[in-house]
Amino acid sequence: MKQDRKKQAGSQSGTGKGHEADELNRLMSAWLHSSIRIIDIRHIRLEPEELLRSYRLPAQAFILVLHGSVRLGDEWNDTAYSGYILHGSKGFELKMAPSNRGIEYFLVLYKATSVSGHTVYNVPAIAHGFVPPYPVMLYQKLQLLERAWQDQDALSRVQAQSRFFDFAYEFMRQYQEQKAHIPARDMVTQAIRFMEVHYAESITLERLAGLLECSPRHLTRLFKKQTDCSPIMYLIQLRMDKAKELLRKTDATLQDIAVSVGYPDVYFFSRAFKKYTGVSPVHYRDSLHSSAFVRDERLDNPLPMSGCSIDSKSGALHTVNEDNNHYQNYDEGILRMNRNARHSMAFILLLSFTLLLSACSGTSSPAATEDTSQGTNNTAEQASQERVLKDALGHEVKIPAQPQRVIASYLEDHLVALGVKPVAQWSVGKNSVQAYLQKELKDVPTIASDLPFEAVLNFKPDLIIMDSASMVEGDKYNQYSKIAPTYVVGSNMNNDWRQELLTVGEVLNKSSEAKQALSSYDKKAAEAKAKLSQTVGQKTAAALWVTDKNVYVVNQNLSSGDVLYKDLGFKIPQVVQEISKTAKANWSNLSLEKLAELDADYIFIVNSKNASKEEIIKDPVWAGIPAVKAGHVYDFGKDSSWLYTGTIANGQMIDDVLKSVIQ
Repeated sequence: MKQDRKKQAGSQSGTGKGHEADELNRLMSAWLHSSIRIIDIRHIRLEPEELLRSYRLPAQAFILVLHGSVRLGDEWNDTAYSGYILHGSKGFELKMAPSNRGIEYFLVLYKATSVSGHTVYNVPAIAHGFVPPYPVMLYQKLQLLERAWQDQDALSRVQAQSRFFDFAYEFMRQYQEQKAHIPARDMVTQAIRFMEVHYAESITLERLAGLLECSPRHLTRLFKKQTDCSPIMYLIQLRMDKAKELLRKTDATLQDIAVSVGYPDVYFFSRAFKKYTGVSPVHYRDSLHSSAFVRDERLDNPLPMSGCSIDSKSGALHTVNEDNNHYQNYDEGILRMNRNARHSMAFILLLSFTLLLSACSGTSSPAATEDTSQGTNNTAEQASQERVLKDALGHEVKIPAQPQRVIASYLEDHLVALGVKPVAQWSVGKNSVQAYLQKELKDVPTIASDLPFEAVLNFKPDLIIMDSASMVEGDKYNQYSKIAPTYVVGSNMNNDWRQELLTVGEVLNKSSEAKQALSSYDKKAAEAKAKLSQTVGQKTAAALWVTDKNVYVVNQNLSSGDVLYKDLGFKIPQVVQEISKTAKANWSNLSLEKLAELDADYIFIVNSKNASKEEIIKDPVWAGIPAVKAGHVYDFGKDSSWLYTGTIANGQMIDDVLKSVIQ
């Protein structure tokens, strides 16, 4: 939400500033000494031509105006503030006017009652409003509050109460900061504050930039200019410092600590922690009890926070940069010595103790020496087995000899076919994964399909395989390649899946397995095609995807269309041919007129609608389709493989067709 930072209207009620402060102090007292009950939370959007009638608040309320103007008292604010916030008492008449984008606002209605059951803060109709210095923070907290409120279970309602106070605190904090004339903090400081509050959540550069309504590149440039580090590096360092504090002060398990600082997998957390501090979390915790360490919290951070610190009084951002090369040191896992004399002595004692142990083990254990030598030989041998392959975009990519931690978004079908379990699997939204692969991938954590950089970094891959050039547009390839070797399979959005499998097999040094998987599939398809030809002859077929709002038809050359027409030999209906001529995506919207004209003898429905097959086809528009008349309509759930491509997905489709058609 961008702001117009003109001189904003303060509270408007015909009262002076002193009275305004008194009223807000009474409001805080009410929150502290009463029971708060949320009545309702509404997110209201109106088009520019829609007029919002005046509305008299039925209870105490917060209103966060995203688009539009609000009238407090007798005067309209002369600016369509984005992020204007106000608190109104019961009976206040809310009047709003649209901007060129219409009207959009959050309304939070609540009631405050004392222990005796009487309503508190019962004042004349009044409202206090201002343009907050950090509208993003208020907006984010309101979203979380609304989300908890909309969930009807009791536990979520308890969470909503907690989020209400969190929002109310942020409201008063920003009001007091503005009243004290503390300069508004800039975009970088807002980003830092957000990370410090939400570091345990999934934060990506894209999400952070979106909240601040700027591009990821712009935010990164500003962040580096002011702090000498990127936003994601700051977040990692913040999480590591929080983790060290938990390791110092609690007996929590590593799993609990990992989750509490934003790492769902303890393995990834341990690797990140070791890279940041130079020691594993277990050794870090053990070292706190070692006499070789001086118990001083300043020793806990051998690599200080990115140099970013915020003065809580002035709001100013200070930059510390003791060593221009300390980020290079971080990347290489090197610990810089603290210049404090006591810390230096502790480090020297520890180093001496380590050298002594090394000397003893070196003279008393020849086997250990042999193992070390063998390890060196293995490392050299492994390095010699690394291959350099040129990808679809012409990049020469150094591929590890035996990749162990692979991320290949939307290519998981090929990985499973080759016997490779990825370190993370593709997902869209919450728990939306390729369900047909979950027998093999049930324990694999998810990653957003657009592969946010910070999420990829957290998984610590040793190889990233990209489906197409569209996934690395702009500067994305350079960003991914800094994390791990990155190979782009194809230059187009929809590659030939067979060639794609062979390419992935070559990259993973499993070419023979890829050829075998393809050969087995082709044999299965040929046998199925022969059975269908003998049983039903030359018939037309179509695959449709039915959702709550639309019906889609598959492209004759892609996904399940490729299986039906090329592999199984079904004839292509005229409607499908017409749409496929101009279609670029796997699935295209099918109008009701074209649906009625569909000349298919068999229809295979991917049913994503909350209705049975019978309810879907009873619509009169389906009545004239040959498949409906003959009773040759079969539906499969959205968890089936019909929306995907690969030897596994296609093989399951063939099984579905045979079970349906050949009974």
